[in-house]
Amino acid sequence: MITNLYRDHPFLLCVLRVPRQRRIWNNIITQPLIRKKDTRAECFWGEVNLSFAAAEVFCYSLIMNQEILSLSKNARYLGIELNEQQMAQFDIYKNELLQWNAKTNLISENSSQEIITRHFLDSLTALQFIQKPNARIIDVGCGAGFPGLPLKIALPTLELYLLETNRKKVSFLKHIIRLLNLSATFVLHDRVENIIKTDTWKKKFDVLISRAAFKLSELLPQGEYFLDLGGKLIALKGPNVDEELAQCSSVKNQYKISQFIQHDINIPFWEARRKIIIVKK
Repeated sequence: MITNLYRDHPFLLCVLRVPRQRRIWNNIITQPLIRKKDTRAECFWGEVNLSFAAAEVFCYSLIMNQEILSLSKNARYLGIELNEQQMAQFDIYKNELLQWNAKTNLISENSSQEIITRHFLDSLTALQFIQKPNARIIDVGCGAGFPGLPLKIALPTLELYLLETNRKKVSFLKHIIRLLNLSATFVLHDRVENIIKTDTWKKKFDVLISRAAFKLSELLPQGEYFLDLGGKLIALKGPNVDEELAQCSSVKNQYKISQFIQHDINIPFWEARRKIIIVKK
């Protein structure tokens, strides 16, 4: 049965049951699958079932639905080439997000219908502004992992820290990091105002990034604390930021800002207009 499935569907990945911290990507089999004696397997179609309890071998189909295929196509428009493993990671991320969101409020109900565009691709628009492949990044107020986790999937060499205060969202972040086997990815369960009272994370990062979680006037002092000399603050915003920019213009010298740049993000696969604000120390 498994051999027939593989013949009909060549993008079938089989992941051997391994210790928890190495479950997903350490044992990818791309050659034809052969049933061995006393080996059990389950194939899951439609919604991904990520429970490992019932089988020795977990088979995950990479016959991508149209949403994931469109993610690959539109990421290419942004200059990002996703391989099969990255596409599978995004697919798992999406399905886990939907399953968790049914029980706890990770993202809004409206945006849950457009995860690929409103969360994944919107997050990926910031990748072009991260020039250092192994940059140390802190995502402040990341919620369910945006924009940090999509950036990490697309550029695995990043060192990512996710700062979030909500306990349930922190639980989800830790779960998805383990599930996707993301290295150099850490969760900080705390509030910004608590962290900046200590020197633990002062000037430790190359990039501070945030997506609509804080006003620019709130991000500037955070950038002053977290960013090393020459560091960059990246703020993903909606189309109307003039008022926020005006509020910041009078205090930018206070935070030793060398550049304040506004970028219009016009992407054909999403009607909503976006802006990305880059602040350099």
